[in-house]
Amino acid sequence: MFSACALLLGACNLPGGSEAAASTPTISVEAIVATQLAAMPTNTITPLPALPLPSVTSTATPFTFLATPTLTLFYDPTITATQSLADCPIIITRTDTKAGDMLHVLRCEDKLEYDLGPFAKGIYAVGPNLKFIVYATDNGYVYTAALGSKDLILVANLVREKKFAAINRGVRPYFVISFWGEAPHYRLVLTDKRFGQKFMYDLPVQVME
Repeated sequence: MFSACALLLGACNLPGGSEAAASTPTISVEAIVATQLAAMPTNTITPLPALPLPSVTSTATPFTFLATPTLTLFYDPTITATQSLADCPIIITRTDTKAGDMLHVLRCEDKLEYDLGPFAKGIYAVGPNLKFIVYATDNGYVYTAALGSKDLILVANLVREKKFAAINRGVRPYFVISFWGEAPHYRLVLTDKRFGQKFMYDLPVQVME
């Protein structure tokens, strides 16, 4: 801003008098200030464009309900339906008694019938030569007997051996019985599908011959 004396410098240095006053032009200070303000650049504020809001994407994994597995029985029902002679040469029927499971054995060629047991819950199989039976209990004992004989022979004590994880942990195994070798000498192959274990056992010669 300029002062009135600075803008009218010539007038300040002139001698006084009515003549000087008559020759000095009259300048309005308000007009000069208004002119200076008009010449100054005007600051214009341009509003920033609105930013788009970020999209929110859910990262949660959808929950899937899994089907409940079907319960599988690892042994025969309490009472096995009566079989006919057409199912020969050997018919074995399991019956649940207070003492344990009894096996009723029928040999068709000579109509020999007898009961074998009692046993704890487990599985059984007849040898490939149809001359002996093997029974493996869920609590860890394996027996064999010659067909026609009630005398049981202990093949293995799985509790004492501590080989099978199911027996060691006190849970029910999923035993499968098979045989290896050729007549008249077979070996027992006992598999637990629950823990994927398999072991082989010798069988007494007297039950296979």
